[in-house]
Amino acid sequence: MTIEKKLLNIQLIAKTKEPLYRQIADGITRAIEQGDIAIGEKLPTHRALADQLQVTVGTVTRAYAEAERRHLVEARIGAGTYVCDNNKNHHWIYQLEELQTEECNFGYNIPPRFDRSEMISNAMAKISANPSQLNDMMLYQPPQGIDNHRHIVCQWLNQKGIDVSSEQMYFTSGAQHAAELLLSIFCRAGDTVLVEQFCYPGFLTLARQHGITLKSVEMDEDGVLPASLASACELYQPRLIYLTPTQQNPTSVTMPLSRREDVISVCREHNVLIAEDDVNGLLPPSPPPPLINLAPEHVIHIGGLSKCLAPGLRLGYIQVPKQWQQHLSAALYNHSLMISPLLSAIACELIVHGDADRVLTTVRTEIQQRQLLVQQYLGEFAITTQTYSFHVWLQLPEDWRLSDFIAATTARGVIVKSAELFTPRGNHIQPAVRLAISSPLNQQQLIFGLKTIAELLRHPPLSHFSL
Repeated sequence: MTIEKKLLNIQLIAKTKEPLYRQIADGITRAIEQGDIAIGEKLPTHRALADQLQVTVGTVTRAYAEAERRHLVEARIGAGTYVCDNNKNHHWIYQLEELQTEECNFGYNIPPRFDRSEMISNAMAKISANPSQLNDMMLYQPPQGIDNHRHIVCQWLNQKGIDVSSEQMYFTSGAQHAAELLLSIFCRAGDTVLVEQFCYPGFLTLARQHGITLKSVEMDEDGVLPASLASACELYQPRLIYLTPTQQNPTSVTMPLSRREDVISVCREHNVLIAEDDVNGLLPPSPPPPLINLAPEHVIHIGGLSKCLAPGLRLGYIQVPKQWQQHLSAALYNHSLMISPLLSAIACELIVHGDADRVLTTVRTEIQQRQLLVQQYLGEFAITTQTYSFHVWLQLPEDWRLSDFIAATTARGVIVKSAELFTPRGNHIQPAVRLAISSPLNQQQLIFGLKTIAELLRHPPLSHFSL
């Protein structure tokens, strides 16, 4: 029996307060839960289902939109509507393991690994040398963190060209936690949020958990297109837009100043807040000014020390416009009461004694060297990256299908991340992969991975078009 015939069994009740579109969405929900419609199967067209159920096409369109809001189906542009697999593992989550020399994991966008033990031990020793302060840190503190710690971190960020304020900036448990707070404060289930054409998978997952609909905005080599952004604002009436203007993940694109100003202008015109994820903003020595510098009253700024200092510290930060500060305090208190003062104290010790700057220099130097290797081995191919970027965006040639390429690299001991992981639901999936060149343990593993990928790109499968 076809899906179309199964969906005919949906019982629509005319004399009820329940709208027809919701009844249809409920029927699709039951069919999926009972296994009548399989994961990955295509639903009938809007017109076909409307004819079968004797309703308008508009009613079916609303029903499919409701089913998509429930994360049961996804509309793929030009292809139709398909049942989602909500049991998929989050393959972007870190699963670190030691690799052999002739293996390479390009999967994780993490800082290069080197010995941080001495500086961490020294920082903890300095903290332990003051028992009174250490005991104070073992007590409950305000949600926003210890004032002196915030002052030290903000002063350091100010020196790097980021205009955050110790009165407005609050600590979080990493930038991912800051993004969670962002959605908790500014959004409700059913809201629409705009994102870039390709987006950090962690944010896609958070939005799905909050029941938030994501709509993407087209990009070019300078970031989101202002015209496309204006059209999306008019069409979707979004609550906010989530942007990574510096070394965007996964494309590495950095918005120039003029594009940043144009984007802010469009958002002001349409009264759309900007959530700026600046997690990579400290990596380049001279980036354009962050969006918060240009429009502090209109920008929610998110950052963290994971990329430039140490992921294990789990110290991030968020600054919201002043009128939202009480909401931020309440949300942070409800989430975790406070962020560990011991972690912020360690970060402050590293900053005050110059270790943070030394680590940042070490990271930049290593990434710069790795980027030179990228140009040496992959420079002839369609790559997008930046001198200090942790990752490379690789567009595959026409002779390679995305799934075949990923299977081929995996079979050779090289792990890459598919464009599918970075694509909001409903969008066309481009034949591209992200290579996190910061992830391999050393440059020897990196070279093996780059050589393997170059060899595959030069020798696509001969049987590709015969399948």
